[in-house]
Amino acid sequence: MSHATRGLAQDGISEPHGVPLCSLAELKLRFLCRSDLPEVKALCREWFPIDYPDVWYEDITTNERLYSLAATYNMQIIGLLVAETKPLSKMNKEDQDILPPSLTGETQIGYILTLGVSNAHRGHGIASLLLDNYLSQLSAHGTPRVQAVLLHVLTTNQQAIAFYQRRNFV
Repeated sequence: MSHATRGLAQDGISEPHGVPLCSLAELKLRFLCRSDLPEVKALCREWFPIDYPDVWYEDITTNERLYSLAATYNMQIIGLLVAETKPLSKMNKEDQDILPPSLTGETQIGYILTLGVSNAHRGHGIASLLLDNYLSQLSAHGTPRVQAVLLHVLTTNQQAIAFYQRRNFV
């Protein structure tokens, strides 16, 4: 992607930070399911300048290999994070090149495919909550040890870049 920068969490996975959620008592986290497909498709088309194919939406709402987490408020999806974990050897060459050369091909890498929050709910810690949940899952016992978390951000998305920099991505 010529108009993208990559983010990488320094020192591997950071500890979760406090999340200033204000008073969103109806906020819940849950995994995406097949019935979310139309809502997720509409949100992604609104939030991201990428035209994902229909099969991508089917994958993120049904494929257990993907970590597809939704933040809901009053039962409406207001944020989502989709990620996967895979060995370094399965990453794109351009992504492999930004990782430390000390990592081997079988090193597990967390890859955030997308993270988005509705405009009306930005600034309330929803993205942090989603990201912290994912990072906590990666460091849970019984899962392969992930050595780095990688993502792409459009260079024009200064708000997202600032968010990831605050979260120790470079």
